[in-house]
Amino acid sequence: MMSLVRRGFCHVFGDHIPLDEGVIAFRFAIQRVTDPKELIPHLFETLDPDFVRRVKPGDFVIAGRDFACGKTHVQGFIAMTALGMSVLCESMPYKPLRRAVGEGLPVLAGCRGATEFARTGDEIEVDFTTGAARNVTRGTQTQFPAMPAILRDLAMNGGMRGVLTQWLREHPEQAAEPSPVPIET
Repeated sequence: MMSLVRRGFCHVFGDHIPLDEGVIAFRFAIQRVTDPKELIPHLFETLDPDFVRRVKPGDFVIAGRDFACGKTHVQGFIAMTALGMSVLCESMPYKPLRRAVGEGLPVLAGCRGATEFARTGDEIEVDFTTGAARNVTRGTQTQFPAMPAILRDLAMNGGMRGVLTQWLREHPEQAAEPSPVPIET
């Protein structure tokens, strides 16, 4: 189980950042690409072509209202999760929030003033359990709403796949029988 106290550098975006052609190019959803190694180099490239050169594992995306709007394709969330990133935003539609946390991406939504709290390049520390946030660079702190317990459990355990894997370890009798391999003649 991972801690939900995160520390990293910020990448700040504004309002209405769509998943497709904002977080990541739509073509990856159409092609059903799920390999993080293929996806990471294209994160936020339409909004910030230098993002991939600056981003480091553990960094934060901070956004305004309506982050990850549009169709709920998971490719951008897969890439952010693979980098160990976290998200603070003023608002996020329900379905993308569900998909992001389902992929294991910690998200704090309802963070009014998040884009004023930090600027791109600031180092911050956030406790997703309590919502306490500290801007290490500026020496300031604020309080955001805590991540709901049910979503914290998902994020801390690697999303739906991680939770299901753990559950199957604890309940092996519920696992599907392996498919017989066809014998070639």
